[in-house]
Amino acid sequence: FSPQVSAALKGDVGHNITTSLQRSGILVSAALRVMHPDLYRAGIKTQVRLGAWATQYQLEDMCHHLKHWASVFNVVSVICNRQSPPHRDPKCRPEAFDIMTTAGVYHPVIMDFMNLGIKFLYDSGSMLASSCRLVRHHMHVEQGSRIVTAWYMRDSIHNFVGTPRTDYAKYGNVQRSDLVEQKDV
Repeated sequence: FSPQVSAALKGDVGHNITTSLQRSGILVSAALRVMHPDLYRAGIKTQVRLGAWATQYQLEDMCHHLKHWASVFNVVSVICNRQSPPHRDPKCRPEAFDIMTTAGVYHPVIMDFMNLGIKFLYDSGSMLASSCRLVRHHMHVEQGSRIVTAWYMRDSIHNFVGTPRTDYAKYGNVQRSDLVEQKDV
């Protein structure tokens, strides 16, 4: 395995795509920083190590994209007006979160996390996170125009640069001293 720049990102059009994803990349990275700080740090470490590797081997196109890539996630899938059958994502780390966002004009949709028995209203502007390797999920949209971005981390890229696996996120990892207390004024 040797990482490569996606065919869709090659050339000037690809540079524009990378730039246009910066704002959403920062937003999902900030969300991950709150939800799973260890995975956030592992994502940063992976990007830095991948950048050093690309620089060492003078991979100019990859270096360009890594300099402009604003997300700790190393993959994004942009899905336009497609239905999502029930599935899991087997190429992702089980302890990692995928973050899915949606935009567009369409009737309300339900995101079904089938093996958990949980359903979420997945309106335009929503953001959901889960271990999509472990959680079987799907959504069904009958009408309308929508874009879903699925941000995730490929196990193979973390393995390639030697980033250690993180533990699963745990609610109990939040310490009382980390919480901001509000005081009456």
